[in-house]
Amino acid sequence: MPGAPPRLETKKFSQGWYFRLGEFDLPGGGQAIGDFEARFRWKPVNLPHSFNAENTFIPVRGYYRGAGWYRKHVSLTDAQCAGKVFLNFGAAFSQADLWVNEQHVGRYLGGYTGFSSDVSDVVHPGDNVVAVRVTNVHNRDILPGREIPDYDLYGGLYREAALVLKDKLYIPLHGIRVTTPEVTTASARVKIEIAARNDYNVRRNCTAVAVVRDPAGRTVARLEATHPVGPFAEAAFTLEPDAIRNPALWSVDSPQLYSVQVTLRDGTREADTGQASFGLRWFEFRPGQGFFLNGKRVELHGVNRHQDYAGLANAVPPRLQVRDAELIREMGGNFVRTSHYPQHPAFLDACDRLGILVYEEIASWQFIGGERFARNAEAMLREMIERDRNHPSIILWGLFNEGRSAELFKRLNQVAHQADSTRPTIYADNKPEVGKTLGTTSIPDVLGINYRTEEIDKVHQVVGDLKLLCSEHTNFDRAVRGNPEVELAQIDRLKHNLDILESRPYLAGAALWSMHDYGTDYEPVWPEQHSGVLDSVRLPKEAFYYLKSRWTTSPMVHICNHWTWPGKEGVKRVVTVVSNCGTVELFLNGRSLGVRESENPARWEVAYESGVLRAVGRHGSRTVEHQVQTAGAPRGLKLATSATSLHANGADAAELTVTAVDGKGVMVPLQQTAVRFETHGPGSIRGIGGNPSVELRGGIGRIILQSGVTPGEITVTATAEGLSPAASVVKTE
Repeated sequence: MPGAPPRLETKKFSQGWYFRLGEFDLPGGGQAIGDFEARFRWKPVNLPHSFNAENTFIPVRGYYRGAGWYRKHVSLTDAQCAGKVFLNFGAAFSQADLWVNEQHVGRYLGGYTGFSSDVSDVVHPGDNVVAVRVTNVHNRDILPGREIPDYDLYGGLYREAALVLKDKLYIPLHGIRVTTPEVTTASARVKIEIAARNDYNVRRNCTAVAVVRDPAGRTVARLEATHPVGPFAEAAFTLEPDAIRNPALWSVDSPQLYSVQVTLRDGTREADTGQASFGLRWFEFRPGQGFFLNGKRVELHGVNRHQDYAGLANAVPPRLQVRDAELIREMGGNFVRTSHYPQHPAFLDACDRLGILVYEEIASWQFIGGERFARNAEAMLREMIERDRNHPSIILWGLFNEGRSAELFKRLNQVAHQADSTRPTIYADNKPEVGKTLGTTSIPDVLGINYRTEEIDKVHQVVGDLKLLCSEHTNFDRAVRGNPEVELAQIDRLKHNLDILESRPYLAGAALWSMHDYGTDYEPVWPEQHSGVLDSVRLPKEAFYYLKSRWTTSPMVHICNHWTWPGKEGVKRVVTVVSNCGTVELFLNGRSLGVRESENPARWEVAYESGVLRAVGRHGSRTVEHQVQTAGAPRGLKLATSATSLHANGADAAELTVTAVDGKGVMVPLQQTAVRFETHGPGSIRGIGGNPSVELRGGIGRIILQSGVTPGEITVTATAEGLSPAASVVKTE
């Protein structure tokens, strides 16, 4: 129609914000234009942003719990204001108030599922001012409700945001839903539900067109339907193509993704478009038998994942979200629990692509509040499901973690099944005997058991013939990376627990606590929980390689810890090797120290002498090797970057990994020096406490390089006292 705005235009709304920590007393958050930000010293920021990024992970009690203000100027044309204007925020923890041009648009609670605001009636051509007040002050009515859970509650606009311009005939947010009512190896039925909203003041004759494509991009179906949609009303279209023959099934080993492209037409005019990915698979949990995907039993080898990163808090950009999913796959994991809240869509998208099954739950940790808490829990659950129900990787909706209320759980279970009847529900209980007495264990479709590993058979007898999953185990919270003794103790604890859990056919599988170390104000482990098999910047501990040796089939062998012990010549040391090979032989300076068969981990007692320690794994006709070498005196630094180019959006990030090396380039594991980073160009360093330096642990350290908004080159230099510096160049574009 004449004057209609550009269809589906999404502005780069995450860039060019201003931020001020603390309260601000001007009406509407200080909506005045001009040099307002400069006069009141507001700091330029880009989203995602957390105002706790610099005050967690540090040994100072009590991270900031308070308000932060965000402001942004948005210029719109007459044509853009003629249609629909939405502000979409991926997340704001935990309470956000939004103003546009001095008008309060709404208040949003919850912190994890995001929100969308229709601001069409309050914007105007020219300059518009958006202001958001965000607070992470404790509120027992907002989930998780407990003031100090065992994870930090970071404040801010910590995911991306978008200003979306649409026609007045449009697909609402999350308005495309794809279900697969019937799937077999021979055929699959697909059901596509499309919402169409008409905000014109006259009836529109709306046509919905859906094009389904297979994983190779070939069109397998094209359907359309036409319905009248009344003024300021919404209509639902349901399209069901003919069955897809010989479907490419989605599985953990072959995560095949189909897609549907949806177009809304107003007569002959294209009004809006949208798309969704989906997978063709069927699954079920069976009492006493575990989990079955596409008719085959799959052992769930999983981890619990938090979403924070040292130096960034929860403001983790999509690149690092995807990297976490890749690390889960690299260690052989096929399952993740998003503990204890809904997580970034980019992470879930990566799970879809990589074949990682997901148990996603609402924000919770032991505390259960009153009626307002319950209503907020219902809202978060509904929002989470509506946002994420097209993901084929998701197999469980989590109702709660380590709390019990039969009344609340019945309400949540009903909400989940109303919002999505295709997936089972679960809650995690560390005291299932209490849960059974209270009647909570039998409410969800599946029961998660936290810990209780030594008593798992007894617990199984107590709860009866339920569908069971171990939702947390091990929690070795003192596994500081770089400490050889505790890293090996973590492996032994993991082996002991997994030997028990993975031999119980009535369990669908188990999820380790936790994937990585994370920030916490929880007294027993403050300021950082060290239970991960990766540290807080995702450097692997030896337990990471143990899981890889246990969960992967491609032959691998890995010598744990280093072989540099100056002054300990002749002293016997235990050498630990993890491997999935049938036999492993250990060599020291070319001499065989013996063969171990079917032992994982395998151990040798070796009198220390400097040189090369080499492990050779043999698996059938295949041979793999790993070696460690005695390091000499430290001479310099070596710098590696996880990406050679970044998006110039002010938020993209690369991992900078620095090692101390000797004159031959061998890492010096006993070097515990501080390394400082400097940047030249459009980028900056994000370290713990805002410090652009890192303390080497085990001879290695990592810090984040974040892009600016200008294309160019960032030169990063790493320096340390007494060592030659290292440099690297990363492009931004």
